[in-house]
Amino acid sequence: MAAALNLNLFLLAINFLCTFPFLIPLSESQIAPSTQDDRAGNQSQNQTSTICNHTSFSFLPHGYRNQRGFICLHAGGSVYFKFLQDKVNVTTVFLSREKFSGWMGFGFSKDGGMVGSPAVVGWTGGEPIDKNKTKVEVKPGIAKFFLQGKDEANVISFKGESMNFTDNSPFVITNDNLFYMGFQVKFDAPLAQQYVILAMGSDQPSIQNNNSKVSLTKHTNQVVMRVDFSSGYEESAAHGHGLEKVRHGLLGLVGWGVVLPFGAIIPRYLRGKGGPQWFFLHISIQIVGFLLGLSTVLFGCLLYDKLPSQQKSSLKAHRPVGIVAFSLSILQVLALVIRPHKTSKWRKYWNWYHHWVGRLALFLGSTNIMIGLSIGEAGPPWKIGFGFLATIFLLTVACFESSAGLPRSKKSETASVFGNG
Repeated sequence: MAAALNLNLFLLAINFLCTFPFLIPLSESQIAPSTQDDRAGNQSQNQTSTICNHTSFSFLPHGYRNQRGFICLHAGGSVYFKFLQDKVNVTTVFLSREKFSGWMGFGFSKDGGMVGSPAVVGWTGGEPIDKNKTKVEVKPGIAKFFLQGKDEANVISFKGESMNFTDNSPFVITNDNLFYMGFQVKFDAPLAQQYVILAMGSDQPSIQNNNSKVSLTKHTNQVVMRVDFSSGYEESAAHGHGLEKVRHGLLGLVGWGVVLPFGAIIPRYLRGKGGPQWFFLHISIQIVGFLLGLSTVLFGCLLYDKLPSQQKSSLKAHRPVGIVAFSLSILQVLALVIRPHKTSKWRKYWNWYHHWVGRLALFLGSTNIMIGLSIGEAGPPWKIGFGFLATIFLLTVACFESSAGLPRSKKSETASVFGNG
């Protein structure tokens, strides 16, 4: 019996050791796909940041060469942008990022969402990578767009009457391994605190009807920032939201994807082997999981309060599912308090309550992880990470089943996945 207990503990320890090192790279990743740009940006940050240190660029068009008084902000990765608003409501915007192939857009949003926003998009030029497109090389260019909807068909080129270019024509230039883009627009009123959207795509746009229509591919990366154009103060950059997303997502992934599931299977495979140690191990792990779940909720609330109203509307499923899952976990904690003695006639009903509330909580928690990865536009490391955790958990269960040496039907009559406590 002691040997079986030691084997099961050894298997559990091995799987935990396989799981947690894999989570370390996730803690260094943005939950949005901007991680690829961040890695590239770290390699060229010194080079790219020179646009913030210089006020004169001789290779730019005449109206953009002198940039004295410009405010310079970091938008994530290798992307920087500078702006200046003058007394007649003319705003000059200048962007730079490491040389790439695709397009980059800068939009002005009322609420942080893309729908209803005017934008300026510049593209590098080159051969499209989409196999469905005609293999005709696209020349570098820049155009004004109106974001009428979220799908590609509703991103309309050469529209956006609320944003008019000045006589200084917009431009795109590649120089010294950096891509530059600039434009100058006049608004009816001065900009104050204003949401801006920076989006990037990895493919060339489709040019149709003798350059009278430009169709963009779906963006691969998007950053929302709130900027005070009157003072240059960046109130809430995407990096701040990105870090809070990482904290919220990582805590949820560890708590609901690792700790609680592993703690839940302990009664099934260790109960009745080597005394009551399994009970204290089960309780200890589940309390840690509950605290991680509590931290997930707290960071989620902080993140929610800082999100624009339009982004909050995308949480119609994620937020209530999380609240229900966490409420069920509270009921599981209360189950420890009201746990009747084994000889009590109420013990059977308590077992039913403890088992099914726990199962439902874990199901909702895992489902909410997938919902969160979807609405948070999580990059491949997060999706691969969640798949890895699920695989490790299933392998752990398979190893325990093999080591137990009992038919599943017989064991299920004596101990459920959550145990009888």
